[in-house]
Amino acid sequence: MKTLARRNIHLQQWLNFISGVTFLVPIVTLFYKFTGLNIAQIILVSNVSTFFIWLLELPTSVLADTQGRRKSIVYAAFANLLGALCILLFPSLMGFCIAAFLSALYWSFCSGTIQAFLDENLRLLDRADQFGKYIGHNMFLGNLAAIITPILATLVLKNFESTGFVILATLDVIFAAILLIISFKLKEISQSNSPKLNLTASLKHNIDTAKLAIHNVFTNSKIKLLLIYRTLANHVSFFPLILLPTLSDSGMPDWASGLVISFATVGLMISNKFAYKLAGKFSYNKVWVYSTFVQALVLILAAFYLESWLVLVGIFAIFNILEGLWEPAWNHVLVGQTNSKAVATTRSIIFSVFAIYTTFGKQILSIFSVQQALILSAAVIIITNIKMSKKIINLK
Repeated sequence: MKTLARRNIHLQQWLNFISGVTFLVPIVTLFYKFTGLNIAQIILVSNVSTFFIWLLELPTSVLADTQGRRKSIVYAAFANLLGALCILLFPSLMGFCIAAFLSALYWSFCSGTIQAFLDENLRLLDRADQFGKYIGHNMFLGNLAAIITPILATLVLKNFESTGFVILATLDVIFAAILLIISFKLKEISQSNSPKLNLTASLKHNIDTAKLAIHNVFTNSKIKLLLIYRTLANHVSFFPLILLPTLSDSGMPDWASGLVISFATVGLMISNKFAYKLAGKFSYNKVWVYSTFVQALVLILAAFYLESWLVLVGIFAIFNILEGLWEPAWNHVLVGQTNSKAVATTRSIIFSVFAIYTTFGKQILSIFSVQQALILSAAVIIITNIKMSKKIINLK
């Protein structure tokens, strides 16, 4: 079993790397703009994804906790492939909305499952205390790929112009297929010695797992605190969503979009990789709190440099560094609080609340100017940190 666990961990590293090999996805908002969508429509497509993530988070994660993590990862990879095909074959508002739904399915099956699968394999190897290190390394690999592919996307767009978007979409389909193939190679370990359940027993097991996760979130004061803070103290993805269209309007050549994403991803990759070292010096709780607070200040800074695209690129790179710090930090804090019990479902309940908050948050922010929206988003984060940061830092 330990050999199997080591193999799974190695394959997960490959999964994280290949999942980052996306050519059109990192600059897809620019593709939306190219096909004629405005900012409001771009936000609408994004909200289709976040709404269905909210809707699907709990049922998909219950399946992960009861029917096996491997199956959920395979389902996620299959949905990802269908979404890539949809963007390639139906580049329109409706096609993008369908792809957004499939993307939601992909993220819902992945959410919590990836972390839980890694956690149970590490526990089998008596390395559970190294979860933060491993999850940070896996994020590093995904971001490493995410640095390379946008650079290649830049070369394609510069040489093939509008036809380049089709080439990039085709490459996304190819690597989505590779991701699916790798996911099939994973092996389940948590249920390998368990008897197969009949339909009634399986349903009861699913309901019991959901009850345990809901109990984790809504009756455990510590996890309830994490839920509220995770929701309110983090941005609603408005800045990353409007970045490329804003840069394009400010004078950035469209072909440079890939370089921008690669540059910004370098910071995310490095901070993902070494967040555990900062946490070792301070704590994961402090890393989470401090990075979200500073990220709010960065949003305010961005609000005043919307017309200077080069400066805005630098600001976004700093924003991504902070993103890379709190992502593994909050995952580590949550896994520690759940003690690996229904962790996929518990995390997904938290994320589903965040998803619905994000859906409405982005839609509300779209009413305002970009500058006003960034400042408003930052204000919510700052107020939340003033009210709750001490409790999160002292959480044991």
